[in-house]
Amino acid sequence: MATTTSNTAPKKKLLVRIGSTYSNLQIYNTNDDANPAFVDGPLFCGNVVMRVKNNTNGVTTDNSPSIPSSEYFSGERKRLFSLQLQGRFKEDMNGDDFVQGTIWHRPVKVPFGSSVVLKIATMVDSTFSHDLYAQSPWTYSTALSSQNLFRVDPAPGPLPQGPITKAQSESVVGKWTWGGRSELKEDSSLLQTSAAKGLPFAKDACEPRRKYFQKKVNREAVTLTTDKVYSFEVYSPFVDFNTFDLMMGMTFNMLKYTHNQPHTIIFKSGSKNVPLAIVEFRLVDVDANGAPILDDLQTEE
Repeated sequence: MATTTSNTAPKKKLLVRIGSTYSNLQIYNTNDDANPAFVDGPLFCGNVVMRVKNNTNGVTTDNSPSIPSSEYFSGERKRLFSLQLQGRFKEDMNGDDFVQGTIWHRPVKVPFGSSVVLKIATMVDSTFSHDLYAQSPWTYSTALSSQNLFRVDPAPGPLPQGPITKAQSESVVGKWTWGGRSELKEDSSLLQTSAAKGLPFAKDACEPRRKYFQKKVNREAVTLTTDKVYSFEVYSPFVDFNTFDLMMGMTFNMLKYTHNQPHTIIFKSGSKNVPLAIVEFRLVDVDANGAPILDDLQTEE
């Protein structure tokens, strides 16, 4: 396997911030999966948890030691990260409009061999698209086909008008029960579709669901309604956010090619270009005492 040596300085700390817009990103204690972050925006509100395996040197909200892992990673599981959300749409959204992407705000250097990685990604999900040569490079996939796990539950009550706070989260999106060994379980039985024959796969069938929704006509038949709670998770054994190494047949240190830019995962309405949730990752320098230097965290929109 070809390898490009990581150029990441060992004293850098992983900083994860979560929000509904770039202007309200807040530091999240990675692996604190009993205590999700809460996001609230014009189209979506809900809980967000980020897990990173072996995160021994992360930034925390109170400068306490980072939580190095979660019981989620126990056993022989090879996943290196897990991003999980549980929330409600504030207006009905067509299934084809719900997308997930990775973005950078300035040009990147596209590494030799990246075409192989992009080809593999497209083979896994044919909705995967990208432009790594743009002034603001990006990759996107439709969420219904790209999420490793997807679940729909009845909402616990009516959706309040106006801004929603974390204190209201349990009454709006339900109790968060997915910490540690309590894993999200696939269940698409309540997913609303206008397809004449309904959904042609079992409610707990992840891969058939992903394959089915690679077709645009199938996504367009789905409505994500305001009276349901949607839980979804994306995970991978290929990206180590402790070092920003991408490992898919060959290993790239992404910071070398992105010029140390933040790596941002975004869920959004594709047609309105409005974020639902944003999760930003960056490695930050530390001072002589080992404290993270957080002077300039402004992110371009």
